[in-house]
Amino acid sequence: MQPRASWFVIPLVVLGTISRADEKADFFEQRIRPLLTAHCYACHGPDQAMGKLRLDTRVGWQRGGDSGPAIVPGDPASSLLIKAVQYRDPQLKMPPPDEADPLSPRQIADLVHWIREGAVDTRTGKPLPSGPTGKEHWAFQPLTQQQVPAGSHPVDALIDPLLAQRSFVPAPRADRQTLIRRMTYDLLGLPPTAEQRATALADLPGLIDALLASPHYGERWARHWLDVARYADAKDGVLMYGDARIRPFAYTYRDYVIRAFNDDKPFNVFIQEQIAADQLDLAAQDPALAAMGFLTLGRMFDNNRHDVIDDQIDTITRGLLGLTVSCARCHDHKFDPIPTADYYSLYGILASSIEPYDRPRIGPVSEAGKQYEQELGDKLQEVFARRQKHYEETLATARDRTPDYLVQVATTDPDISETSIFFLSLLPEQLRPQITYRWRQLIARRAHPQDPIFGPWADLMENPELQVKRWQERKVDPRVIMALVAAQPQNRADVARTYGTLLRDIWAGERKVQSALQDVADQLAALSAKRVNLADVVGGGIGHQTDTRGQSIDPVTGEITTRTAGFVEITEHDTLIPVPASAAVDGVFIPKSGSTVISSTGLKISDLPKTGGQTWDYFRYGPSGGATVNTIDGVDYSKTPNSVLALHANKGITFDLNVLRTTFGFQEAAFQAVFGHGGAKGQSTVDFFIYLDGKRVLQREQFAAQQKGLAIDLPLPARARFLTLIVTEGGQGLSHDQAILGNPRIAIANRTAKDKQHTARLADLQQQQQELQDQLAACAALAEDRLGALLLSEQSPVWFPIDQTYHHLSRTEKDAFRGLVNQIDSISVKHKAAADRAMVMVDDAPLYDPVIFQRGDPAQRGNPVPRQFLQVVSPSKRTPFTRGSGRLELANAIASDQNPLTARVWANRVWMHHFGEPLVDNPSDFGLRTTRPVQYQLLDYLAHSLIKSGWRTKALHRLIMTSQAYQRTSDLGQHKRLQFQATKDPENQYLWRAHRRRLDLEQMRDTLLLLSGQLNQEMYGRPGAIDNLDYRRRTIYTFVERQNVPSVVKNFDAANPDSSTARRVTTTVPQQALFAMNAPFVTQAAQAIAKRTGGSDPTEQIRQLYTIILGRTPSSDELNLGLAFIKNAPWEQYAHTLLMTNEAIFID
Repeated sequence: MQPRASWFVIPLVVLGTISRADEKADFFEQRIRPLLTAHCYACHGPDQAMGKLRLDTRVGWQRGGDSGPAIVPGDPASSLLIKAVQYRDPQLKMPPPDEADPLSPRQIADLVHWIREGAVDTRTGKPLPSGPTGKEHWAFQPLTQQQVPAGSHPVDALIDPLLAQRSFVPAPRADRQTLIRRMTYDLLGLPPTAEQRATALADLPGLIDALLASPHYGERWARHWLDVARYADAKDGVLMYGDARIRPFAYTYRDYVIRAFNDDKPFNVFIQEQIAADQLDLAAQDPALAAMGFLTLGRMFDNNRHDVIDDQIDTITRGLLGLTVSCARCHDHKFDPIPTADYYSLYGILASSIEPYDRPRIGPVSEAGKQYEQELGDKLQEVFARRQKHYEETLATARDRTPDYLVQVATTDPDISETSIFFLSLLPEQLRPQITYRWRQLIARRAHPQDPIFGPWADLMENPELQVKRWQERKVDPRVIMALVAAQPQNRADVARTYGTLLRDIWAGERKVQSALQDVADQLAALSAKRVNLADVVGGGIGHQTDTRGQSIDPVTGEITTRTAGFVEITEHDTLIPVPASAAVDGVFIPKSGSTVISSTGLKISDLPKTGGQTWDYFRYGPSGGATVNTIDGVDYSKTPNSVLALHANKGITFDLNVLRTTFGFQEAAFQAVFGHGGAKGQSTVDFFIYLDGKRVLQREQFAAQQKGLAIDLPLPARARFLTLIVTEGGQGLSHDQAILGNPRIAIANRTAKDKQHTARLADLQQQQQELQDQLAACAALAEDRLGALLLSEQSPVWFPIDQTYHHLSRTEKDAFRGLVNQIDSISVKHKAAADRAMVMVDDAPLYDPVIFQRGDPAQRGNPVPRQFLQVVSPSKRTPFTRGSGRLELANAIASDQNPLTARVWANRVWMHHFGEPLVDNPSDFGLRTTRPVQYQLLDYLAHSLIKSGWRTKALHRLIMTSQAYQRTSDLGQHKRLQFQATKDPENQYLWRAHRRRLDLEQMRDTLLLLSGQLNQEMYGRPGAIDNLDYRRRTIYTFVERQNVPSVVKNFDAANPDSSTARRVTTTVPQQALFAMNAPFVTQAAQAIAKRTGGSDPTEQIRQLYTIILGRTPSSDELNLGLAFIKNAPWEQYAHTLLMTNEAIFID
């Protein structure tokens, strides 16, 4: 066996295993530092850093360069430094060949060994500069405790000195009615009632308390938070429409937020529950679990988990901390002191968490909701069973194909698809790239001469000569040596295939015995069975104690599959298609001409009606695709313990009774089932036929949809071999022809002791069982076998957690499984009485160990980072999170009294919603680009007061709303001094006046409903459509779309739920005026308001309309204008006109 030039790989020469820290340090000083100094510093040192990579300091290589991680400790295969010095990539050669000679094999081996042993680097040095440190930035400083004069209002005491410095005078106090209206809209989002309008000035503090105690307060302030949380009731899938787009339990998060504000839940607890409610030791059905919708209700990004996590990081950090951490996904933040490493620390926390299929129930089950619980339980059981089946099959296939994976590793370079798993579209026969990647990692770690298993691999890749004596001296596993000697590998692929075959056969030996033992056990069970489930036979099972529900036979190929289909493109008619995976199914066929072959022995029938030759879906164990009713005579055969066989029209299937007789040991039996038609009632009929050995024994023509079922009990003579079932379209075309068989089975007659064949079969199987059990006992325990463990342990390259099964499936398997999972939500949408469930996250197992994705590319895995909080707002000694995923520790760090950002950010948001303008201009960005606000002392006082009050938001409302600053007028009138100040401070940074604000969408719609007497004040529950004129609940309870957004929502500047909204924009566009003038909703409200007035005196009716709409009495001029108006127009037009006035639409 001669070496070939194409075999060049990393040469591995190791002088001895380095285990102690001092030995590793000595190795670096003696071997690595001189090498780097001589060959690398010129291009990657202090004077020049090509590709932004520094190798003259430990910090330099830890950070990496533009091309990715130069050195990944413990992983030479992922270290670009090794790839560069190997000269394997024409575009990446170090040292440059035109400037210096390449490194020697010995030097390369030293680098490989240094990295594999952890890349110990004794150089301390100073950290390299990395842009702004941010230490002095105002937002990162501790909160300052502002001193205010005794007896003064703190807010005014901090604002007034700044006004004096500018020689500004504050605007006067607004009148009583203006203040009351401002307060009710600010806290409730509704206009004041007559009782509230009667409040005296001296009693305004009491009014504030009453408003804060109103349940409408939570409805208003929840809406502000839902903007930040990018709340929506809809998904964002490209092909999701109708009910498929609905997140059925999104509303439970909305309801949680409403309750949280009404209960004045401390804001720090509010944070903890939204990020880690599952880790707070709450009761199993605690409604607070719904808080985690904060994480789970973002966009789905076509199931790209990287983007989902990025959205979660963005929502958490902008919403709670006022930091744009997502800008550090691909590179260190360009402005703020947020390195990419900090982004991936947070990524690791969220990547260690998953959203379970079985959401916890947080509400009581009503009588009407019991059916939903049953359907949901059945569907979850089906999902988990399907996932378990896929998991076991995928693991078994990966283990069985170990030779193919190792050949791939040995003969190809890494491919980008190996780490980009979320968009993979794989064929069933393709290797799974992520498993290939893990094999590469293992080989890179272990392919060195000292390894007792892969030492020969390393030797043969360097020098293709068998070195048996040397391997024996190194105590290489004898089985590896024997396999290599027997195979005499001639090239890299041969070496890899030899290893793969050895590992596979060690695993497969015990597996074959176990599989054979299970087969015998199934056959023994079958010999005592009383019936054979033919639906399970169609799904690929034996018909007893196997559950193949959801599987089907493709009528074109005869393949057993989990796929679903609409119309099936038929290539052969009247021809029997064999089904190799199910011996008891002789074959399937699609009848067309009326004459068709129905058995493998050539039986042919010629008395069928002719058909169009088309069919829908497959032969399926379970409901067919489409809207099929699976209930016959009140029994739902799609629910366990029943079974249903779907036979959409123009299908035939033949069962081999002899195979079933052999398996189940019977002679006499009967075919039993209930035949039904699950199509749309009154839309179609089907014809149904049964044949025994080609002779028709049952015929039912023109069988109508959803008519009474046909009970079948057909004796099967001992001599009969073939049972054929056929459904045709009934002469009315194929549409709606969804035939079903409920509980199709072979009922076995009592076996007798005289049945010698049955007794002999039983004895033979029992003997086989004992022999196999003896073989199994003799097998070595694979878990204790170091070769077997390579395929069976959780450290094996082929192993993955069960929740990652979906990402290892082929395209067709993914589509089918995703369709099954989507049915969970479909069931929840369908059952309006379903008990509330929380859309939670839970910790995954195993936890995700984060690494930096260079340039944000998951295929470019860089240095590992711990799960921990942001350095810029952490204590000087930052410690990694240790409790599970770290979500609770993250929540605690964000909600800490010592974190200067969180309280500032929330206080700023609360102020913004009272004044119309925030103290910090961008409420979601407190980074270095945001200058210190003019009123930063006020901001710190508010933040400190929030913490001091126990993080109670209602206390913050009282503090702000009782100030003179809040109660100033927005009307400058003819006051020349105030008009001058407006030119000097147009943005009102010094808070000398109030801001005039337009009603937002929710305030406008809710006001119209309230004033017209139509407002349904029912709280909580499922949403309704905002464009449904009959839906009259508050706007917070309307369905929030992501894709097909109603025009009224777009026109009136509602928040975009695709990302966290810092503050809504305010536009003035023609569509708004057109809506106010012409929308049926506004017209309907105006008509209802007009009807609320009465009497024969027009003057009194005008006063009533002013009172209802504007909360005041009209002036004499207004009365005269009104009287003139109604002479030529109806009252509803006059009401409509008042509703469109600025006084009604704006808050002064």
